[in-house]
Amino acid sequence: MAEIHAPAQPSPPTMSAREIAVRAENIDSMAWMDQFAAAPPHVAEMLGLRSSRNDLLAMVGSRIPFSHFNMVLTLGCPAPVDANAFDAIDEFYRPGGSSHWVLVNDHSLPFDLDVELLRRGYQAAGTWDRVILQDTPRDRWRAHAAGCERVDHTNAADWTAFIIGCYGMPAPIGDWLYALVGRKGWVHFLRRENGLPGAKIVMVRSAFIADDGWCWLGIDAPVPGVMAPCFDDDQKVTAALLLAAAEAGATQFVSDIEAVSDSRQGPGYAAWSALGFTCSYRRRLFKRDGK
Repeated sequence: MAEIHAPAQPSPPTMSAREIAVRAENIDSMAWMDQFAAAPPHVAEMLGLRSSRNDLLAMVGSRIPFSHFNMVLTLGCPAPVDANAFDAIDEFYRPGGSSHWVLVNDHSLPFDLDVELLRRGYQAAGTWDRVILQDTPRDRWRAHAAGCERVDHTNAADWTAFIIGCYGMPAPIGDWLYALVGRKGWVHFLRRENGLPGAKIVMVRSAFIADDGWCWLGIDAPVPGVMAPCFDDDQKVTAALLLAAAEAGATQFVSDIEAVSDSRQGPGYAAWSALGFTCSYRRRLFKRDGK
């Protein structure tokens, strides 16, 4: 009797670089929008937190003087760039009169979006490199994950205090961070000095996992290479976080290197590469001062 074989399963469609960028920017914006939605009312009022998703255009604003909290997240990737988009941006940021930033990347359309932003009074304001991993190499992660703790309600106070101290944030932001502990989609890890229980915290990082398996990694403190040379501690925290995120269903992961190098060399790049990530594209920031 002839051997019967099951029919071959079709391979999943390969995404183009542009499609990957759209998915990466989408999970990034989802994480920020969910953070803003999680803010307790008294924190949102004190900080002037507001967010908007108009079709594909996602924006966040606040009185916090950091770019991350006053950002146009998806213009050109994937939100269409037209007069309606710029009108929506102006309308959103005009009432507070605060500065805001627009993110543009190598796959944003149109390709001359940088020029259009400069024409509209924006100024170049730095770059980040996007790192992406579409795999779950658990053995590779286990080789690096050591001496880290998952954040829950038993150590959340230490975690929030550390982040506030690193960034010089007002104390009520601790209530906002605490609201993310146990929230659907969120996982947080910390590392103490030398990985010792009870020692002072030296590194933290969080993950937001969407239902489709895409996962954003952020809320890192200190920022490696920008605030401290904490690459080893961050790699350990990130590895532990990736294992937990994969266990929760994450399969594709997105983050940033903020201490960028045009050669894409250095300890930050090496740390992400060791975990399986590829530096996929550059993100460019453009700032316009408030009026």
